[in-house]
Amino acid sequence: MDTNKPPLVPPKMATGGITPGPPPGVAPLGMAAPSVNGPMLGPPGGGPMIMPGMEASGNETLPMFGQRIAQTINGGFLTLSIAAGHQTGLFTTLGRYEGVAKTSQEIATDAGLKERYVREWLGAMVTGNIVDQCQDGKFVLPPHRAAFLGENGFGTELLILASALPMQSQVFNKVMACFDKDGPNGVSYKHYTEFHHFMSLMSNVWWGRHLIASFVPSVPGLREQLEAGISVLDVGCGEGGASILLAEHFPNSKFVGIDLVEDPIKYANSALREKNLDNIRFEVMDAHDIPEAWDSSFQFVMASDSLHDMAHPVDVIKIIKRILTPEGKFSVLEVNAHSQISQNKMMPYASTFYTNSLFHCMTVSLHAEGGEGKGNMWGREDTETALKEGGLTLLSVHAPDGWFNVHYLCKK
Repeated sequence: MDTNKPPLVPPKMATGGITPGPPPGVAPLGMAAPSVNGPMLGPPGGGPMIMPGMEASGNETLPMFGQRIAQTINGGFLTLSIAAGHQTGLFTTLGRYEGVAKTSQEIATDAGLKERYVREWLGAMVTGNIVDQCQDGKFVLPPHRAAFLGENGFGTELLILASALPMQSQVFNKVMACFDKDGPNGVSYKHYTEFHHFMSLMSNVWWGRHLIASFVPSVPGLREQLEAGISVLDVGCGEGGASILLAEHFPNSKFVGIDLVEDPIKYANSALREKNLDNIRFEVMDAHDIPEAWDSSFQFVMASDSLHDMAHPVDVIKIIKRILTPEGKFSVLEVNAHSQISQNKMMPYASTFYTNSLFHCMTVSLHAEGGEGKGNMWGREDTETALKEGGLTLLSVHAPDGWFNVHYLCKK
């Protein structure tokens, strides 16, 4: 940070002329923090100001913690603009210039957007060190950043993830109401109008890379079975991306996808019609209500990032055991976490997973009658316990490199 620049001074409040600001020793946005090794800023008359609770905790002092919180909050706001850049296609537009600087008007024209909004967005990107501004005022996205942020770039999954922030904000007040002792138990799926499409975008990137290349081979004999022709059930299929991809690659097998929510099933059926596949169907169905007519019908069942959303996961596992053929297999994909919070402190993106669980996974489960609210961070230990309580035998627990999920392979 350039400490020669004048600090951003917050305006005086209307009453009393008091200037609001951060805790002592914590720099306002745009201002360098005081040295954590030197004296604190003191009261008039000089001398260091030491307040109770400001002593170092471990290696962290109050100013250091304050700066960390400030950076986190600033990053959160920047994430909103990153999501905007992805959704509007501005990163793709900038990437097409291949390092050639352009004016905000040129960028807006090429992207088909309003210049004033593009210029303000560029302000966030420049100050966030994502886009560079030249001395002549033009803007440029360096090629290495374009390769990460552009269309089908290396950062595609992170850009999709950024959209979770504005999406989850739609239910913020509803989730806050659930905190209250007398508030609702959870939030209904009907309020999550964008969630399934968000999950589909995230999952389809992952499935495109791993489903055929590494997931199918990770189940012994599955590829040969799929090629010969078996029946497969996708529990909590969302918009059906995985099932459709499997159906395209293995035309001799039959696939069924079920999901509790109607909108993603409509989307899945629409995609199905476009692809003209006749070996797959999608149904709106609660996994707790899978009919007895399906007993012993499926040689392979999969549940990807869906079991933790169920009101009663063990009950669903017992049903899946019932519908498997005697030699059938059940693959469960869940977040690679531990069940104890303290064991997840060093886990990448743990805070992201916990927050998404708070604003969706846990709360939709708790909304159901008697819902247990496991959440997507219920962890390996509790997941393994649930699978065993459901009567299944764990064949393997595998977390391949590059996967956020653990693959639990089970049989009757």
